[in-house]
Amino acid sequence: MESIERTRSYHAVCRECPTERVFESADEAHTFVTEHADRTDHTVVAERVD
Repeated sequence: MESIERTRSYHAVCRECPTERVFESADEAHTFVTEHADRTDHTVVAERVD
């Protein structure tokens, strides 16, 4: 039986506007969160999706 390799995804969502995205790395998600929050003063979160 072959094993299936799963990639980890990170879901980032703004709590104050309809912006949300999925990233393939924690670094990309963190960069998005930081840049969006700095630009808009919105609350943005990112969490790993299993």
